[in-house]
Amino acid sequence: MGEVYVNDTLQDMRDYYNSNFNDFEFKKILFIINVVTCIIISIGLPLTLVAIYALYSLVGKYNVAPIYVINLLISDLIQFCCLIGLVAKSEDQKITVVIYFSSLLASVYFMVCIALERYLVIACPLWYRFRRSIKSSVVVCVLVWVFPLIFFIGYVFCYC
Repeated sequence: MGEVYVNDTLQDMRDYYNSNFNDFEFKKILFIINVVTCIIISIGLPLTLVAIYALYSLVGKYNVAPIYVINLLISDLIQFCCLIGLVAKSEDQKITVVIYFSSLLASVYFMVCIALERYLVIACPLWYRFRRSIKSSVVVCVLVWVFPLIFFIGYVFCYC
């Protein structure tokens, strides 16, 4: 099998974009991306805040199901805030990108927690009913928030 050289591939991509897009078209595409991102933020941010407030009112002593969903929405909220920083072209983009991808990974983990919780409710309803508690949900949420931060901070310090 032939070897693939990353530098040659990247140079081929640069040559393709340089030959097919001039500077005006490239700036036009970036402007459209920024406008679409601003529209997404302006719609998603208020709706996420309303959803967090509505779900927070559902959390009770025996109803721990919304805890993972609230954390999922909080990770979405962090992603929206990071998108604002990326669109505004802040000075330290590296920290914003690390926080964005950490929140993105936490979002995936919270989706897994929600799916696992729904599976346990259906597959083992009696076992799950007596094993679930707010304390165990909070411990899982803390672990889900800490793991992506450790992963991406370690990545930034080791490889960048």
